Amino acid sequence: MSLLALAACHPTEAFESTVQVVRNDPVANAENGDISLVDLELEWDPCPGDQYQVIRGGHDFAACAAKYPQGTYVPVKVVHFWDPRGYYRWDISRFGDCDRPIEPDAEGSYEKSQECVPVEAYGHPVGFSCSRRPFRQLLATCPWMGR
Repeated sequence: MSLLALAACHPTEAFESTVQVVRNDPVANAENGDISLVDLELEWDPCPGDQYQVIRGGHDFAACAAKYPQGTYVPVKVVHFWDPRGYYRWDISRFGDCDRPIEPDAEGSYEKSQECVPVEAYGHPVGFSCSRRPFRQLLATCPWMGR
């Protein structure tokens, strides 16, 4: 099957949402002291359950993203795309007014998605049961998280 036919079967979609900055950690510094690689941990605030994503970016992205401190709500643009391994993925292409080139196979960026419910035994809480599969309410609100 040609790549064009494969792309037609699995279209790329774009979405807009909001995230909250949980942490902003430098990963590497240039010789001049500038941050050359940064990790941002983000919480998908409008999405139900516990939805977090860590995104990594280079020097220009790090310099731009520095203006968004922990706790800030930031608009984002999300790309939902087909992975050649046979499932959909998503990534952030714009964070606030900062462009972020997507490098699908780069290490450092990942998502943590789960919905947890309390577990009881004999009327007493004993823990939680968590599912990492996208659930219907999540996909209704945040459709890019579909696999």
